[in-house]
Amino acid sequence: MENQQPVKKGMSSFPGLFWLVIIFEFFERGSYYGMMSILSVYLTEHLHFAKESVGIIKGTIQPLLYFLPIISGALADRFGYRKMLMIAFSLLGLGYFLTAQATSYALVFGALVVMGFGAGTFKPIISGSIARVTDEDNSTLGFGIFYWSINLGAFLFPLILVPILKKMDWSYVIIASAIGTAAMIIPTFFFYKDPVKQVTGDEKSKQTNIIQTLANAFEIIYSPVVLLYNLMKQTLMKRSIILLILSGLFVYALIGYLESPVATEKYPTIGIQLNKTTLIFKVDRNMLSQQDFDLKTLNKDSSRIAFTLFKPARLEVFAQELLQQLHQYPDLADISISDIQSYIKSSDSKVGLSFVRGDKKTGNYEIVEEDPYNFTVILHNPDSFADYQANLEADLKSYPSLAGITGSNLRGLYDASNGRSFFFMYVIGIILIGLAIINFSTQRISAIPRGAESNSYTLPFFVVSALGLILWFIPGLTILGRIVSYIIYITVTALFIIDKSDPAKFKDHAKFLLMIFLYSGFWILYFQMFDSVLWYVQAYVDAESLNHAINKFLGFFGLHINWFFDVEHVTVINAGTIILLQLIISNIVKKKKALPTMITGIGIGTIGMAILAISTDIWIFLIGIILFSVGEMTAHPKFISYIGLIAPPDRKAMYMGYLFLYGVFGSSIGGIMGARLYVHFVDNLNQPKTLWLVFSFIGVATILALLFYNRFLAAKDSKH
Repeated sequence: MENQQPVKKGMSSFPGLFWLVIIFEFFERGSYYGMMSILSVYLTEHLHFAKESVGIIKGTIQPLLYFLPIISGALADRFGYRKMLMIAFSLLGLGYFLTAQATSYALVFGALVVMGFGAGTFKPIISGSIARVTDEDNSTLGFGIFYWSINLGAFLFPLILVPILKKMDWSYVIIASAIGTAAMIIPTFFFYKDPVKQVTGDEKSKQTNIIQTLANAFEIIYSPVVLLYNLMKQTLMKRSIILLILSGLFVYALIGYLESPVATEKYPTIGIQLNKTTLIFKVDRNMLSQQDFDLKTLNKDSSRIAFTLFKPARLEVFAQELLQQLHQYPDLADISISDIQSYIKSSDSKVGLSFVRGDKKTGNYEIVEEDPYNFTVILHNPDSFADYQANLEADLKSYPSLAGITGSNLRGLYDASNGRSFFFMYVIGIILIGLAIINFSTQRISAIPRGAESNSYTLPFFVVSALGLILWFIPGLTILGRIVSYIIYITVTALFIIDKSDPAKFKDHAKFLLMIFLYSGFWILYFQMFDSVLWYVQAYVDAESLNHAINKFLGFFGLHINWFFDVEHVTVINAGTIILLQLIISNIVKKKKALPTMITGIGIGTIGMAILAISTDIWIFLIGIILFSVGEMTAHPKFISYIGLIAPPDRKAMYMGYLFLYGVFGSSIGGIMGARLYVHFVDNLNQPKTLWLVFSFIGVATILALLFYNRFLAAKDSKH
């Protein structure tokens, strides 16, 4: 075949539209990774959000932008890629701009939600465009170039733009992201054309309205529920047993959730549980005014002090006032302005002065006052909590900002840390509603004229939607949690409309969904690059030897710029490795089967993560990140190519939307788990090695699960 069409080889086989969307991907991903390279540190160090709070933001926003492609991909297939691209770039530009302006937790959260909607709309359109203009001969190379462009943006933006903009103001990094995405509206409007869709005569007759389009979008995600119903209906006894088990689990989870109250908000203290051995108290306060400095005592006896310079360039102006406050502490009576200046680095305005004598400890618990507004209580003997509850309450009351706490607040928070989760109850509830919908629609389907299904379910749809309003009355959920939970709940009504007559199709859907879920285990590790790895670099990794080597190398060419390694360079290492090696790796694996190649890549990445546990030395860190990047570039483009090849011609964007579910699972679990494990193993126990070993075990579990899938569930005759 290659001899028949010699012109269409390698790069020349791609049309102009392919290269245009590669440019789009470069700017969108460059903007995203430019912000993400500093976002966690920006939120904790400059806006003073707690790490757990940042974990919640990441654990919400990232799943959102990876879940939305399911819907936006289906809409793009039905109504056109160009229209959806215009919407995507508009939302991206607006979301980034609002994030740069916001300083409160709620506003930052909301702005990032807008950005997430834009990114979620963008993702399947670009990968769907590439899937439509490539074929089996050039798909692996095409998606290799696609992934290369992602990392080129992720390399250049943090390497060049981020350090320059940070020196002026960290928020300028996010403003640059707004400009980089909003500017893409112009070439989209003038140059982008919808790729040609190969549609058969039968498919043309199936053109759907928006309701049917949205319903079809959830055909894959609810395939396990359809299969469960098919299993249930085989015998009456089997149906009764399954329903009894599911109902029992739901009632058990509901009672457990409702009997685990969160500490009351009548007092100034808000409790957030991490696990049964750690309680966190956060006190409401107004955002710090744009003063010159913020002085904090980090524990009760003032033996640990830190302060943040908001305007370090003006240190001489307010130095006398700062020294006057510092001299109130006996251990700092002799400190001078020159001492303070020696602490200040050009990359950071935060100065920590420490003369540690220890936080408050007893045999049963330890109270750590991170600042006057944030406290962590570590329970050493949680099973005997009632025995020392009164003493703990008295100790907490001794802190002025916790004077309003009561025993009921404390007990409620402790109970909440041991309660069953809302998520478990919610999932079981959706499955039960889904089974009821399938049963109802199956009984009526024979009496409904073909094509009239969506109209016949108007009343049941509204009934199910109304039942979901109970989510608004469940205690303990945030407003955002209620909105997101209700939106996801409404999607189950798609089961009224989708065609459930082909059991084999739903078996394939369920296997496809399972493969994505198993593969997402690797992405729990990947998403640490934007949270726990950055905190680890900032706190533990000594990059002095690397800084010296780079500056010596630059000096050989007459460049004396005093370069130093910082958190945004983690993304640079990852992206730079992929830029150098991606096309080589893609050519090596282009004829290899998808699943074995993915498993090999995950194995390499897991080894890279485990290497971080060896040492905090910068060179060991570099080896670990580089190896992880090699594993990533081996596994992921092959995964994307595989999905693009098996997708039906008229549903390319929808299938490419579903592949992003790996990001939903990986980021939702990885964001929250990463922050909590970091606080537990690193902040509390000072055991960073254990943290990386835990993540490595997750990688090993992913490999074993995919090996099992490849052996028993993957299609044996597949050539992909």
